[in-house]
Amino acid sequence: MILPQVSFDPRSKLCTILFASFSLMFSFPFHMEILFVSLLCLLFIVSGSWKKGLIFYLVFWFLVLGDQLLFLYSDHPIIPFFSFLFVGNRRMLPTIMAAAFATDKTKISEWIAALQKWRIPFYILIPLTVLFRFFPTLIQDFKSIRNAMKFRGIAVSTASLFFHPFQTMEYIIIPVLMSAENTSLDLSSAALVRGLSNSGTHTSVYALRLRLQDYVLMTALLFLAIGRSWLL
Repeated sequence: MILPQVSFDPRSKLCTILFASFSLMFSFPFHMEILFVSLLCLLFIVSGSWKKGLIFYLVFWFLVLGDQLLFLYSDHPIIPFFSFLFVGNRRMLPTIMAAAFATDKTKISEWIAALQKWRIPFYILIPLTVLFRFFPTLIQDFKSIRNAMKFRGIAVSTASLFFHPFQTMEYIIIPVLMSAENTSLDLSSAALVRGLSNSGTHTSVYALRLRLQDYVLMTALLFLAIGRSWLL
């Protein structure tokens, strides 16, 4: 039986990222950290990406277990270094999970429409629009360059890119930089031609609105924030 997938508004996803960033900057009790990671895992499951959510959840408990096992051998001089890696990655994991949840199954046009609904100033919206579309285009250019290199028998394996740095710079880095400049100019021109800087009312094919699941998510984040403030 296939469970129905629940879709979330980009604005509630953005609130999730902001809360995850807040949890990274300020210390949270361990039990609240578990609650937040469990909430993120649940969001992946209900949105149809349960495999990705379970992988993140298992990684979290692996980091927790690794830190606890290292605590038993804390008298060794090298143990604090590995303990720092486990704790640091565990602290960063909720932010990574929130970013992965926000970008999962959310189109760039939906993000732009959501930011327009929040009346984000155009001098911020236009660079963000170019930035959102820049990296996917850059990745596609990199893949095209790699395919062309493999077709010509140049640096067929990934390891050869590291063993021949000058060749990598000549065949990959320089073309990517040249392509990045042209891509940024094209995307900026496309954003202006489509009237993104027009101060009038903008329309969108995406009918974004906050639904029940969005209010439930933001309420859960609010309760976590209030619970953290009470424990100060």
